[in-house]
Order: sequence, then structure tokens, then C-alpha cells
Amino acid sequence: MGHKPVLLRTQYRCHPAISAIANDLFYEGSLVNGISERERGPVLEWLPTLCFYNVTGAEQVERENSFVNVAEATFTLKLIQSLMASGIESCMIGVITLYKSQMYKICNLLSAVDVGHPDVKAVQVSTVDAFQGAEKEITILSCVRTRQVGFIDSEKRMNVALTRGRRHLLIVGSLSCLRKNRLWGRVIQHCEGREDGLQHASQCEPQLDHLLKDYLEKQAEEKQKKKEKEKSKDKSH
Repeated sequence: MGHKPVLLRTQYRCHPAISAIANDLFYEGSLVNGISERERGPVLEWLPTLCFYNVTGAEQVERENSFVNVAEATFTLKLIQSLMASGIESCMIGVITLYKSQMYKICNLLSAVDVGHPDVKAVQVSTVDAFQGAEKEITILSCVRTRQVGFIDSEKRMNVALTRGRRHLLIVGSLSCLRKNRLWGRVIQHCEGREDGLQHASQCEPQLDHLLKDYLEKQAEEKQKKKEKEKSKDKSH
């Protein structure tokens, strides 16, 4: 209509380390942060702001030619359980995946789990398209593919997937596969530039297991105390 388009270049959602990825990949450095690192501090001391978790798994083709990666789904579940065992509310966590079959797999695992947290099932798990416009304090992105990247290097989808997290972006994927891709290679470089930004799932699982074990033991202790209290009440009556 004869008007020059104006780029809205100040972002107020993501921690600067997260927005730096989109700025580098999609905006040619023109994005400006309207939010500081301090204003987007970590929700947990042990949780990295930006991290690529390398999972050794295998992609499988499921219904409607959609892909699933069981090892990634299992590790994603463990991350969610550990976050909630550390006191994080389910409404603060969002899981994004690029394939519907992976979304169903993670939802099924969540619905079958029993960690004493009834609201674990309330964690939002969606495809990228369904997550557009949404934001969470912590986003976990499951990349699924292990043989070839497929359509997960669609720039629009990648841009949405990488910029939903306000404080934390945790990417779960195959390092050897994604590193070969031009865009994902640069995402991994950003992760490597951060402290604890590249971790191997097998090496950090013991820490997550320990968190869960402590939480479940505390839950069991509290249940036992409650039972004993009720027994003593009954005796006094």
C-alpha cells in the first residue's frame, strides 16, 4: 500500500543467550534485547540457561510418516520429573517437538508416570505449529531425527521452536546428526559457548536420578509421618 515495513526489533521474552541464536540465524544481528540476563535469571541453580543434551537414540517412522525417538522421549520425561521434583510447577514447563508421533509418545509417558505429582500431566507438550505465540519459563525441544535432519531445518519452525523459552532452552537431540546441518550446527555452537551448554545425557542422568530418588524418599517419609499422626489421633479418640 506504499508504506515501508518497519521491523519490530526489540525482544522482551527470552534470556539474551537464547535470543542470540535467533538473532544470529534469522535476523542478521538486528535484534535488540529489551530484557537483561539478570531479569531472566535461572529458576534452578543446577539448570543451564541454554543446553544441548546429546542423546544416543534412533529415529523410527510411525503413523502418517511421522517420526518418533524413544530414547529422546524417555530422557525428556526424566528432565520434566527432575524439574518438578526440584519444585518447578508444571505450568512453567513447555515441551516442543517437531513431529506429532513424538508428541504422542511424550504425552503417553507423562500420563503413565507416578511421581507423586498429579499435575505432571499438565505439562504442555505440543508441536511447533501449536506452540506459536506461546511462551514458558523453561522449554524442552525434542529434535527426534538421527539419520537426516528432514524438515526440522525449516527456518520458520526453527525460529518459533528456539524462542519460546523465557529463562531456559533445553535442546534434546542427536549431536552427530544435527551438527552436519548448517543451521543446527550454528545452534550447537551457541550451546558450546555457554557453561554446561553441551552435555551428554548418559553423563547427566545420574544427577537427575539422584534428584528423583531424594524427592521420592521425602515423599515416602511424609506419607509415613501422616499415617502415624492419623494413628495417634485415632488412639486419643
